[in-house]
Amino acid sequence: MAVTVRLCVGMFGVLVGLAAPVSAQMSPQDVADGLSELASVPAATAGRVTEHDLEVAVAGTRVRDGADLVLVDDAWHVGSLTKSMTATLAARLVEAGLITWDTPVGEILGERIPDMDEAWRDTPLRAFLTHRSGMAANLPARSARQLGDGPRALYVTEMLAGPPDATVGEFSYSNAGYVIAGAMLEDVGDAPWEELMQTHVFTPLGMTSAGFGPPLGEAIEGHATRLFGGIRPVGQGFEADNIPAMGPAGRVHLSAEDMLIYMRTHLVRDAGFLSAESWDVLHAPVGEEAYAMGWGVGEDGSLVHSGSNTLWYAVAFLDPEAGEAAFVAVNSGDLEDVVEPVDTALRELLGAL
Repeated sequence: MAVTVRLCVGMFGVLVGLAAPVSAQMSPQDVADGLSELASVPAATAGRVTEHDLEVAVAGTRVRDGADLVLVDDAWHVGSLTKSMTATLAARLVEAGLITWDTPVGEILGERIPDMDEAWRDTPLRAFLTHRSGMAANLPARSARQLGDGPRALYVTEMLAGPPDATVGEFSYSNAGYVIAGAMLEDVGDAPWEELMQTHVFTPLGMTSAGFGPPLGEAIEGHATRLFGGIRPVGQGFEADNIPAMGPAGRVHLSAEDMLIYMRTHLVRDAGFLSAESWDVLHAPVGEEAYAMGWGVGEDGSLVHSGSNTLWYAVAFLDPEAGEAAFVAVNSGDLEDVVEPVDTALRELLGAL
């Protein structure tokens, strides 16, 4: 089976400072319509949410040059926005007494991985979730191709068998680190990461559309860039996403409404879902990079992250001071063409509630 290796791209810093105003605020429908008119964007969604209000819109077609219009309840792949969800799962399991933020990986996975490099054994869960473990960004491409749809345990075993790739304690963005964090949660939760996400995050929040990998069936498709320009749909097969082992780093899909429901939970720091202490840990900036757990943190306390598996692009922005959040996504991996328009779209949404 031919396997295409894709990267979960998380450009958390590109939009810090997004709260700067624009000349005019626009409705989600106007924003989605505008994005879908771009040559590199078959479909777009835009939405915003406050504690009491939620508004979402979609525009375009599920597939480039296709006849099926995108529907408001269609699912969007959100790439590295998954990271804050994995961290949120960790908080739920911490509160359940199954693990702590400082539990070392060696304590959890040491017996299962006897060849674990000694340098990793004392590395705590929080280091993997804040990108300060020293872990390499990704499993080597050759290994990823060989792994294919194989188990997460093989991915984790290979990554922990060698020494750190970056300076331990310093920021180094790592998808692999989140995969290892996910494996730690699987062990203490006694279930696959996907099942834990459904049980502890998606179901309690009513996120009924949330799933993993590319949306299937009558669904929106991601689009890859062509060698000589333009984009093409990638279907719903193995090429349509990163390998399954990378789930905790970036394989969630869900409707825009469910994404906004999730964002609202973070925006208002829902006391019925997590304690104030847990929200503080999830949102606390670490180091000069001001990266928390799945969020870049602005000087004003705003939270931002973007994600792409190179076939979709999505951005979430939360402004706790203003009490609002915005989400924009497109089914295009042409990042050179879509990042700036999506940035502008978020600016147009903010302050319009």
